[in-house]
Amino acid sequence: MTRQRGAQVLVRALYAHGVEYIFGLPGHGNMNILDAIYDSNQISFKLVRHEQAAAHIADGYARISGEVGVCCSSVGPGAANMIMGIATAYFTSSPILAISGGIITKQAGRGQLQETSRAETPTDQGYMQALQPFTKKVWDIQQPVRTGEIVRKAFAIAQADRPGPVAIEYPWDLQAEYVDEVEIQVPEKYAYGRGVRADKTALQKAADCLCQADCPVIVAGNGAMIGEAGPEVIELAELIGAPVATSFVAKGIIPEDHPLSIGMVGWLGHPVAHEMIREHADIVFAIGYRFSDEATSWWTEGRPYVKENRFIQLDIQQQELAKNYPVEVGLLGDAKASLRELIDLIRDRGGRPGYEKSTQWISDVTRAFHLDLPDAEKTPMESMVIADRLRTLLPRDSILSIDTGTHAHYFSAFYPIFGPRRFLNPGGWTPMGWGPAAILGAKLAAPDKVCVSISGDGGFLMVCQEIVTAVEWNVPVIWLVFNDQALRAIRDGQKEAYEGRIIGTEFTQPTDFAAMARSMGAIGIRVTHVDELSGAIDQAISCNRPCVIDLQVDQEAIYPPVAGIWYEPARSPDARMPRGSSRQWT
Repeated sequence: MTRQRGAQVLVRALYAHGVEYIFGLPGHGNMNILDAIYDSNQISFKLVRHEQAAAHIADGYARISGEVGVCCSSVGPGAANMIMGIATAYFTSSPILAISGGIITKQAGRGQLQETSRAETPTDQGYMQALQPFTKKVWDIQQPVRTGEIVRKAFAIAQADRPGPVAIEYPWDLQAEYVDEVEIQVPEKYAYGRGVRADKTALQKAADCLCQADCPVIVAGNGAMIGEAGPEVIELAELIGAPVATSFVAKGIIPEDHPLSIGMVGWLGHPVAHEMIREHADIVFAIGYRFSDEATSWWTEGRPYVKENRFIQLDIQQQELAKNYPVEVGLLGDAKASLRELIDLIRDRGGRPGYEKSTQWISDVTRAFHLDLPDAEKTPMESMVIADRLRTLLPRDSILSIDTGTHAHYFSAFYPIFGPRRFLNPGGWTPMGWGPAAILGAKLAAPDKVCVSISGDGGFLMVCQEIVTAVEWNVPVIWLVFNDQALRAIRDGQKEAYEGRIIGTEFTQPTDFAAMARSMGAIGIRVTHVDELSGAIDQAISCNRPCVIDLQVDQEAIYPPVAGIWYEPARSPDARMPRGSSRQWT
């Protein structure tokens, strides 16, 4: 019988589960794992420059591929660096597996190098405890013979119900321990909870409500995206004539040029979506949508939801039903399977007339709406002008990775996306630096797509070392950096909350990102006038190399109004912005 080291069993199990890439950095705590990867010659280890980026890249890969993204670090500091990326994946329900080395088990509790727990326990529990709020489950492998079993469970839980990150800590010495040959079991389907239909009686009630509604509106969230329910959302909308809005994370689940699309809701949402829900909707059907703070403008009346709205909510998790708004019908089940059953029930009832009325209203209101753009000839450039031009310069099926910052205001509401998994963002955790790193994973998962990161200079500086990573991997991503030499979102919040006072939110030393890119072997382009943008995008797409486009943006650039103000609690009552001011939609 062939004997293998624990690390070899781990790598064999990962390969059996379809893992193609592992993103990470080496250290003494995971040396045995890396050697096993080398020995197997079946999985590509992708070296990054920082473990946080490894987790973000695994996240981006998972969101585009629909598979589990895997990242790997050493023990201690390396493992701790991954927590930011793990947390982001948790809040966006992205299935990643974070593997880290562990301390030598025989020396646990003695204060060995990079041991996190100060208690005299047989295992190092400190890191695993730190992961608890941000993972679905963590394992500390203490018996190498169970390695295959634990990997199987990790993949199952990462993809079950509402997906999310899981973590495995593998002590350094146990990675090297030999075990008898271990059988690797891989079930055919891991998506437990998928395919489970909501209760038939509840579905019948929902069908009655939707058929009898004067103006039903569908709001699709990340649960619909994860559940691959886009076709069913569109089919249902067309069957009952319901306009469709989306959450930030689900943008693109319905093509935004579809006659029934009304755009995003929430504090960065589109005013057409808000008007439809606030002024006309009697039934709001939320599909995999949690009514979170950002999605409801911090639960503000009229932005977009009002007391007159009645709610039907479909979710795969019981605790999300009626969590933030009362529901008339709660549907517990998988989005795709439940919608298929609901569609059949509504067809049996003859459907609901209303398609022409809804599409005509959307067309009329959309034509009447006008967003004033700033002066296109101005230098430094206006961000809104750049974003508006990009709509005609990038391919229709491009993948955009939007980082945290004021640049997201325009791209969220007004940049059209035409398919699912084409608009990536850091979701509810919103760390800076996520977008420029995640785009590498997206490109590996979709090598035939143009993959573009949209970030500010502050966010890009947090992960700019990964330019050289992309060069080494020969992954031709495009980074668009809105360079205004400020942490603009917070600076503007300071100005409005504290009577113009700012601190710590402007950079006094300008950064030349084009020169930085060239120093790392990438293409670097500096754009100072919007007329130069077309040539820069053409070059970035055609060069087939990693490319940074440094966009020189006015530090006082105008951004679209928003439906809610995130810094409202910081403001004194007499400084509160009145509803309907120039910076807010009503």
